[in-house]
Amino acid sequence: MMTSMEAVIYARVSQDHGTRSVQEQERECREFCDRQGWNVTRVLTDNDIGASRYSGKDRPAYRELKEILRPGDVLVTWEASRAQRDLAAYVELRNLCADRGVKWAYNGRVFDLSDGDDRFGTGLDALLAEKEAEQIRARVLRGKRSAAAEGRPSGKTPPGYRPVRDPRTGRTVTWEPDEVAPVMQEAARRILEGETLREVTRWANEQGVTGTHRQMRDRLHLASYAGLRVHQGKVVGEANWPALWSPEQRDQIIAAFADPARRASGGGGVPVRHLLAGIARCGVCGAGMRHYWPPSAQKISAPPAYVCSDGLHVRRQAKPLEKAVVRATLARIRTIDRAQLADDGGAAAAAARREAQELQDRLDEFTVAAAEPGGPSPRALAAIEQKLQPQIDAALARARASYRSPLIGRLAENPEDWTVLTVVERREVIRSMVTVRVMPTQSRGVAGFRREDVEIHPA
Repeated sequence: MMTSMEAVIYARVSQDHGTRSVQEQERECREFCDRQGWNVTRVLTDNDIGASRYSGKDRPAYRELKEILRPGDVLVTWEASRAQRDLAAYVELRNLCADRGVKWAYNGRVFDLSDGDDRFGTGLDALLAEKEAEQIRARVLRGKRSAAAEGRPSGKTPPGYRPVRDPRTGRTVTWEPDEVAPVMQEAARRILEGETLREVTRWANEQGVTGTHRQMRDRLHLASYAGLRVHQGKVVGEANWPALWSPEQRDQIIAAFADPARRASGGGGVPVRHLLAGIARCGVCGAGMRHYWPPSAQKISAPPAYVCSDGLHVRRQAKPLEKAVVRATLARIRTIDRAQLADDGGAAAAAARREAQELQDRLDEFTVAAAEPGGPSPRALAAIEQKLQPQIDAALARARASYRSPLIGRLAENPEDWTVLTVVERREVIRSMVTVRVMPTQSRGVAGFRREDVEIHPA
């Protein structure tokens, strides 16, 4: 039995979760050291860090070995691949141990790296470890290519979707829209209607979709929302999950963010200027209506109008349409019980969002634990997610239902404040109070506005 030696244990685990955790590696290494009569002086660990030439991650604990190994020490690892999966790294470690008179122990054996036979044996193990790393990488790449070809999801699920798992294996097979999907769709629509990124982000945060302006912009650029599968940074085909908006709309969103006027305003965008653009809907096809007042109409003093943005099915003079909608909106506000506006729903919405976040944190903890040896199996994780996700969705739905813009309470107390609101604020009030559908009319021309041709209902 070898005695009077000081041992340094090094443990590492990467994302190929079929091996021992760092805790299990340390325990088995300590048991081996006890049998040898060695005194363990240090335990160094690199958790969730690969050791192949493809990992690209720094291993701070491994680097520390170079500083602390002293002549007469023994380096103890669970197996050879825990120290390295790269032949070049093995050569560096072999030379370090040989030069300093440090032995290396793994798999229940002790190697003297100044000995030719031990150098040959550990070198073969290093080659096998490197080969295994290559095989793991090849399998991962094949899996990613296969998933991309079949349109299956990969990576983090974006807001607006939830993963759908195979009940047998627990693996994600597709995504489906969740309670947040309408919020993301509305955010995209508001950007296309001209609202600034700051305005859209603030509104989305109030609906429970948290994040910065940059995060919101990056999300709205995602091809995933247009039902497109991306592999290695390129769109490779259609995805197997439902789109929240069309590829054409995604192109329009990207073009909107690239607009020089939006960039000139510091990335925030040009504030929307027209009260009902996108809010009023065509009664024929359901498309949003856009403001229409071309130079040709201005030359002949024709009034501005709103027109259907998809087929020009309906057209109405702008001012009388806006006047009718504003009158209906303020009338709707007068019918609201003032007691319900005591805190504008803010406290109830905040409580519901906190509940949703707490449940999401619990689910995230289970997801992280499932990635570690001994954690929940994919099947068990799927069962946990199946139980928690509906609770998360219900809490988010309560948050959105409870939330009411503070502007509603303000106007309930002082209707005259409408005159000092910005266009964006007025649009927010209208959206939360009414829906507007412009129906075909029997009148001739755009000038003949008839109130009965416009359907305005409580939102």
